[in-house]
Amino acid sequence: MEIYLLASAWAAYFFVHSFLAATQVKNWVEKTLPTVFPFYRIGYNIIAFSSLLPLLYGSISAPNQALPLPAWTWYLGIICLASGLVLLVRAFQAFDGAEFLGIKKEASPLLVQKGMYQYVRHPLYFATIVLIFGLFLCLPTQKMGLTLVISYIYIGIGYRLEERKLIAIFGAEYQAYQQRVKALIPFIL
Repeated sequence: MEIYLLASAWAAYFFVHSFLAATQVKNWVEKTLPTVFPFYRIGYNIIAFSSLLPLLYGSISAPNQALPLPAWTWYLGIICLASGLVLLVRAFQAFDGAEFLGIKKEASPLLVQKGMYQYVRHPLYFATIVLIFGLFLCLPTQKMGLTLVISYIYIGIGYRLEERKLIAIFGAEYQAYQQRVKALIPFIL
């Protein structure tokens, strides 16, 4: 039963994450609650981060059914974890951190194509793919396997939703970028 609860919690997290990121929702909040809207981005980040921590804890915590993987995969997991963290930091370097967090008002949107964005259109998703794979290899349990599968399904859906939004914002410029740069995994996918 606990595994179904965890799966439902991850699904709810990803739904809320995408729902709150939707342009229509942001526009509705801006029109309906104009005094709240300047704090939308910071509120979004607080909700995302504070709800992510209990989910990760639930995915990692015992009791949990271990899956049989060779011992050497733990070392590969550590390499993936470290690489994923480095990739996250590198991906964030393309942004103004205060704007991204919602501490500072967002400027007009610019299509970032430098740094990691010259190799992959969604480096935050790429970093997440590597990081979660590393977590699974370090903690090869049913819960982490479930977390990996649900996360990868969401990434497959989430990046497509984001692509639609970016095409609506940047049009032909983004479509040309799509032709040059892979979406999720550099040079592959």
